[in-house]
Amino acid sequence: MDTLLRLLKVLWLHMITITTAWLPDYTFVLQLRGFLARPCFKKCGRNLQIASRVYIGFPNRLELGRDVFMACGTWIQATGGISIEDEVLLGPYSVLVAGDHTELDGSYRFGVASRGPIRLGKGSWIGAHATVTHSVQIGAGVLVAANAVVTNSLPAHCIAGGIPAKVIRNKREEPLAETK
Repeated sequence: MDTLLRLLKVLWLHMITITTAWLPDYTFVLQLRGFLARPCFKKCGRNLQIASRVYIGFPNRLELGRDVFMACGTWIQATGGISIEDEVLLGPYSVLVAGDHTELDGSYRFGVASRGPIRLGKGSWIGAHATVTHSVQIGAGVLVAANAVVTNSLPAHCIAGGIPAKVIRNKREEPLAETK
């Protein structure tokens, strides 16, 4: 019965995606998608906003806080579990993947899947085309730069970027003085 319920929730989420795909990404439509998708998730706070072309795999392993925004093309694979806290922004075409492939006999095709939870802290912003991999904890108020690949956990209130992502600056410290 549990498997059937999961399947029905996944089908419902895909129906929402398909039937609202032709609508423009106005605030009302984003909120409508979020409202209709709420039953599909493990946990979901109020005011979820989902833009067009968002893909969510394993929604039953995804926990969402209040005021979460998923921009156009966001791709979430929650195999290892993902927790997104309140007021998190996911930029266009950002990727959250809570699983990975492992090598077996020289091939990644049939290796045992490696999984680990992802947590995005309150008020974080994942920039456009950024990727967050499995077993990563991102602290509150973190800004991940566009195109970054986050493979290790990040402390709260920092700006991170690069491949792999590294802390560029702590937002609580004074900014570097500009040279003239």
